[in-house]
Amino acid sequence: MKTQTHQQPSLNQMERVREIHTLIKRFTRNPRNESLRVTDESLASKLEVAVRTIQRDRAVLDRLIGEKDREHFPGAAESPLQFDKALKSWRYTREVDLSVWVGRLDDEELGALLVAQQSLAVFNGMPLAQKISDIFEDDAGGLIANKRSALREHITNLISFYPDGAGKIDQDHFATIYRGLLLQQQLLVSYQSKERQAPVERTLNPYHLCCFKLQWRLIAYDSASNEIRDFVVTPRRMKSVKLLRHGFKRPAGFKPHEHLAGHQGEKTQTVILRISASGVPRVLERNWSGLQSVEKAAGGGITAQFAVGDMGEFERFLLAFGRDAEVLAPASLRRRLHEEARAMLANSKPL
Repeated sequence: MKTQTHQQPSLNQMERVREIHTLIKRFTRNPRNESLRVTDESLASKLEVAVRTIQRDRAVLDRLIGEKDREHFPGAAESPLQFDKALKSWRYTREVDLSVWVGRLDDEELGALLVAQQSLAVFNGMPLAQKISDIFEDDAGGLIANKRSALREHITNLISFYPDGAGKIDQDHFATIYRGLLLQQQLLVSYQSKERQAPVERTLNPYHLCCFKLQWRLIAYDSASNEIRDFVVTPRRMKSVKLLRHGFKRPAGFKPHEHLAGHQGEKTQTVILRISASGVPRVLERNWSGLQSVEKAAGGGITAQFAVGDMGEFERFLLAFGRDAEVLAPASLRRRLHEEARAMLANSKPL
């Protein structure tokens, strides 16, 4: 007997299948709520596709359930996905535990997915964190109940991520910023900059949100300064955030990577450092924003050139190198570090 093969669904179709499964499961648990009824027509309207597309998606869902049944319920006579004529809705006749994505993965792909899940530790505290967790766990029935859960335990015992020093966030502020980004609506923020003693209200057009050096930053157009600037998203800096009704258009071709590197209208300075041999691994073993070139120097050291936008932040970066870094240019940065080192020495006298 020839085994029937199926073409793997596209990512868009898998998204729809997952949504259909979620809606049917929701109605199955609340059959008296008529507003939750699931029909091909209601699904087509909600997902903005044709009814025939929904029918094909439902066939894929039914096939995936069958594959799970053969794995966990051998001999099951009937699919649990049924149209209930009395309730006028699709529903499940029993609990369906369907891990749509994980069921299609081999061991190597599952291992990669688990590593990605671990790396998302940096999202802890975000309102999106639970959504991310739900995607991986599929309502606690995905990876946990998967037959390869032993691999899951093995991978998570081998690899973990600790975002030490990650910036703190306010969940409500973060959610408001996220809505502003999605809806392209202006934000009114009360922001405490490093240069001012008191917070100032600013009207921002939010362009991009990024985790830069383990700190969340909002790249936005500031109407007061008429500039695209970075705003640190921490409770200490961003005191309040309000979503305004005024919309805006994000500029076409805006590239956040170039902005962060200092090439989006922000002036930069060239900094040249001599790094000793003992400090070389700290430069070469990591990715540093603004690093332009590296050349070998005498004694096993290197000469490194950076394009720097925020000189104050770069000074703190250099201080972490201690005696392993020497500033060759500019002279102004060398003087500031000398003054800072003298102040540190005064504070470090033996008690």
